[in-house]
Amino acid sequence: MNSGDSINIGFCVAYDWEFLKNSLPLVYADADRICLSIDKDRISWSGQVYEFDNDAFYAFVRKIDHRGIIEIYEDDFHQPSLTAMQNEVRQRNLIAARLGKGGWHIQLDTDEYFVDFRGFTNFLKRFRSNRIVNICCPWYTMFKQTDNGWFFIREKANEPEYIPVATKHPHYDYGRRNGYFNIKTPFVLLHQSWARREEEIRQKISNWGHKDDFDVSSYFLRWKHLDKSNYRDYHNFHPIEPSNWSSLDLRPGNDLNQLLLELRSNPPFLISARSLRRHNSIWRSRLRSLLSKLGL
Repeated sequence: MNSGDSINIGFCVAYDWEFLKNSLPLVYADADRICLSIDKDRISWSGQVYEFDNDAFYAFVRKIDHRGIIEIYEDDFHQPSLTAMQNEVRQRNLIAARLGKGGWHIQLDTDEYFVDFRGFTNFLKRFRSNRIVNICCPWYTMFKQTDNGWFFIREKANEPEYIPVATKHPHYDYGRRNGYFNIKTPFVLLHQSWARREEEIRQKISNWGHKDDFDVSSYFLRWKHLDKSNYRDYHNFHPIEPSNWSSLDLRPGNDLNQLLLELRSNPPFLISARSLRRHNSIWRSRLRSLLSKLGL
């Protein structure tokens, strides 16, 4: 393999590390290096101390890492002079520096599960361009889990939300975002996101990088009251950009592995090759930008 095509994966790890038990096995076989980055004092980006089972975490890593490719990187990622988002961005950039130059840098959260990671890495190894770009994946976001199944977010105009995942030039300005041109792909990331126990949601929204971006208490109550009797009433409910999440779907089931298998054979959204080619044309993007500046 060309060393320029090596697959280097970084995870931001914290109080929700146990989601790694789902996400890490999905990417391990096709990775060359994996960095699990965690605050050395077990303090969140917002400065909150969290419980963490060190023995269970290290035992899990020893068990899965039969190839010796995982590094646990512990550092101070909770500087009080920075906002939660600034601490997140700083940690992501430090992960990139730790993994070093060369190859593809992939950054994932512990609750993001690749439906077809091998297909994604094969795409990366075939990708040839002199442009500095992000490679993006569509999120299929779980909003809540109940006894009846999962509530999934339906994006506006049924267009999936894309998140930058991979680049050969890692640099992050806001979460995983930066000013690079974004290349969209059809490789779905199942995002557990809000589909957690009530106490976990409280912890998540009190400590993540977006905690200062919206009224977390009010939004938590809205999430808590969601059930099968009222989910059709939820419209335009993204916490930061409301129109991005247009409505909810209820999908039966409670087995995550079965869900991943179903999504491999039956993707959650139709992403046409023609649509991707149109979006991924940098010249078309520049034309749209110019017309927008001209008010046309």
